[in-house]
Amino acid sequence: MKAFYISSLAVLCCLLTLGACKHVPIGYLETRDANFAPDTIYAYRVVNPESIRAKTGAPWTSLRIQGISGTNPINYEFKDVKAKEGGDADKFRQAVASGDILVVGGIVQVFPKAVEQLTNGIYTLTLRVFNEGHSAILSDIITFVVADKEPESVDIAIPED
Repeated sequence: MKAFYISSLAVLCCLLTLGACKHVPIGYLETRDANFAPDTIYAYRVVNPESIRAKTGAPWTSLRIQGISGTNPINYEFKDVKAKEGGDADKFRQAVASGDILVVGGIVQVFPKAVEQLTNGIYTLTLRVFNEGHSAILSDIITFVVADKEPESVDIAIPED
């Protein structure tokens, strides 16, 4: 009888051990509130020659994406683009492949070389965000509008009190 109880206990321990051997994902990734603010960036072929962008070739850069939390490191990559109003999605993808458009650390940068190659239009990006064991697609998360000329700056007079 004692041998029966010991055998039963051994079988029960084996069953409990096998049941506990399921894979548990590492960390977490929460993207429900992900957004860029502002969510539209305007990039121009012709810029003011006195601007820093004209002098240095600085890219048009988004602010860092907001509303994402998770286990570090959190990575971002370009997933796809939709183009409308004259935009060419294939040229945009080529610019990403050549490094003239970057997605780094939750920031999107469009360099002047890419703007020169792109047709005027509206480009809406989908990004992939991921970390170890988790991934999410952020569809239509940010828009770049490519146009020929930067609008003239308008000086606004501020009344004095």
